[in-house]
Amino acid sequence: MDVREFQPFGTSHLVAIAATVLTAVGLLRWFRRPQTPESRKWLARRILATVLCTAVILDPILAWCRFGSDPATAWTIIRENTLPLFLCDVVAVMLSIALLTDNRRLAEAGFIWSIVGTTQGLITPTLRFDWNSPEYYAFFAEHGGGPIAGLVLVFGLGLAPQRGYFSRMLCWSWGYMAAIMALNWVLGTNYGFLNGKPDVPTPLDHMGPWPIYLLTLQAVAFPLYLILGESAIRLHKRFPHTGAERRPSPGRIEKK
Repeated sequence: MDVREFQPFGTSHLVAIAATVLTAVGLLRWFRRPQTPESRKWLARRILATVLCTAVILDPILAWCRFGSDPATAWTIIRENTLPLFLCDVVAVMLSIALLTDNRRLAEAGFIWSIVGTTQGLITPTLRFDWNSPEYYAFFAEHGGGPIAGLVLVFGLGLAPQRGYFSRMLCWSWGYMAAIMALNWVLGTNYGFLNGKPDVPTPLDHMGPWPIYLLTLQAVAFPLYLILGESAIRLHKRFPHTGAERRPSPGRIEKK
């Protein structure tokens, strides 16, 4: 039974989803406008990268603030739940770097992972606290900001996936799974929910027991990688981002 303070698809959840969708649409339209100065786009990119990184950093800090009166409990919660080892944390960092550097490989992986993975966290959150707590805002800044950043990079800045993206995504995915499962074994944790299902309802509940659901998850995710990647490539060709070729690199943007 789900007894969290936060209620999935309650008012606070729907507000977060609506805010994510509206922000994504607004930013994409703004980034694609030829009249938008590159200097302002660069500022927006830095702000978005800062929001994502701040959300990741805040996770252990907020856990300490909430449970710090009992240091042993606080450190256990931080070790088991708030280290930046969940896929959404890794994606947030990748997207932040891509926003600041125009790194196409990170943009490609961050885009696909943010839509396939982070969006799932946005729709079926494991969040326990509602919008009267800072954890709510940090959670949705990361899980809403991730898909927004991925869409901005691909459709707002023209950093669409390139051929060979699928094999690279398989390497990213298997590399992440191997590394995190090894860390889980060493730390006695369950980051990425790779060593067991979360104790709140998620789509993993419909994918079989461990470790079967890991295979089911890949069977669902990998075709979605293809659908997203091919769709992004075709949309990029049909509606090219006119500033992609002439956009100055970050750091070389002239102040106006």
